[in-house]
Amino acid sequence: MQDNPLVCTLTAADYRDRESAWLKLGKYLIASAPTPGGLSFTFGPALGLQDSLAELVRLEAECCAWMTFTVGASPEGIQLTITSDGEDGERGVREAFAPLAR
Repeated sequence: MQDNPLVCTLTAADYRDRESAWLKLGKYLIASAPTPGGLSFTFGPALGLQDSLAELVRLEAECCAWMTFTVGASPEGIQLTITSDGEDGERGVREAFAPLAR
């Protein structure tokens, strides 16, 4: 049995707002790719982007404890990796962030 069930605690309206916030960052997205357990995103460097990503990651960690987020710098810009355990977790990450992935 999984310790963190695949549950998002956001209301439908809050989910739409959160998705909109992620999609606004899409204009900075350079690349996305599947990674074991989920997805990885590379964002181009932009003033304030790392702070915006950090805040969204903090908020996501509160409502979707079954996801793991890693943010770091790369030569191309900012790297974000979102993963989860197991096949269901991996599928959940990929489905949740499919609108942002290219």
